[in-house]
Amino acid sequence: MIKKGNPYIINLSLIIIILFILFNVLYIGANLIIPFIIALLFSFAIIGLSNFYKKFKLPSFLAFLLSLSTYIGIFWLIGKLIGNNIDELIKLLPLYQTRIFEIYYQVFEYLGIPEPSSVTEILKQVNLQYVFTVVVSGFTSIFSKMGIILFYVMFILLEYRFFKDKLYLMIVNNSQKIHIIETLEKIKTDVKSYFVIKTIVSFFTALFSYIIMVIFGLDFAIFWSMLVFILNFIPNVGSIIAVLFPSLLSLVQPGFTLYDSVFMVSGLIGVQIMMGNIIEPKFMGNRLNLSPLVIIISLGFWGALWGIVGMLLSVPIMVIINIILAKIPVTKPIAILLSEKGDLQIDDSEEVAKNRKKILKSFKEKFGKIKK
Repeated sequence: MIKKGNPYIINLSLIIIILFILFNVLYIGANLIIPFIIALLFSFAIIGLSNFYKKFKLPSFLAFLLSLSTYIGIFWLIGKLIGNNIDELIKLLPLYQTRIFEIYYQVFEYLGIPEPSSVTEILKQVNLQYVFTVVVSGFTSIFSKMGIILFYVMFILLEYRFFKDKLYLMIVNNSQKIHIIETLEKIKTDVKSYFVIKTIVSFFTALFSYIIMVIFGLDFAIFWSMLVFILNFIPNVGSIIAVLFPSLLSLVQPGFTLYDSVFMVSGLIGVQIMMGNIIEPKFMGNRLNLSPLVIIISLGFWGALWGIVGMLLSVPIMVIINIILAKIPVTKPIAILLSEKGDLQIDDSEEVAKNRKKILKSFKEKFGKIKK
């Protein structure tokens, strides 16, 4: 006779096995999954901008074409500017490395003590060109996959027109139709709001940082401001790195005094504090609704799994996961644990309610009354 095992142990074992398999699938299939997720988010952005253009009485196809062209143009311009600046910066890195050695020897000479031979040997072995190339490759990998991303985008947008109708017809239980529609609308609304607000805040953060760097005469100000824009999408850590690179350059750039570096870095930190701690929370509100600890852990997890791209996508991925968990009764406690204050606020969005009514009206016209 076979004894029944403890249900809790069995369920826990199944969860661990599923998570292990999922982790391996995400890791092994990263080259296919990452472009698809970027394409999915890119599609959201294209649709959002297309809807904005429609407000100017443009036909749907023309609005879509203009939206797609806008984003392609922006990415091309960013790629061109970054590419040109990277080439120039790599050429000048040996000069900066020489300047680092000069400062290093001057410090020990000023202190009147001999420099540690072990540290000197390590510094001599460091190749700044190689280190910088490795760091930048994490970002340029996104642009290198642009072809497959656009391929995914094309099919996602083709599927988007009929996806809701197919989903509606696929679900047998009528009471679940509204529930699933609400979940999808909540995901779309929150992810769109996150990217719109984050993009605007990051743009002005980069703009103000660029102005400060130009005033002080820092080399490659346009490149560093572009980096500030991109890194601002990485929670917490991104802002630190965005200030760190220009700060280090200011210390080794010929003609830059210590006072120049201190004032410039203070200005860059001030911009990050103002935009990240005052302006962004005011407009973002409670849309993310994620615990700061969860954000940091997810940043580490997705970063370990997918590198820099994983860090950039960590917040929207966790927002989507938390919304789905909040809508399922069994997993709702997990969503509460992941939330910032325990208040899920999954049904109080005016935009969600407005979109829901519009979609339900559309479904009613197509398929008849929905039975709750």
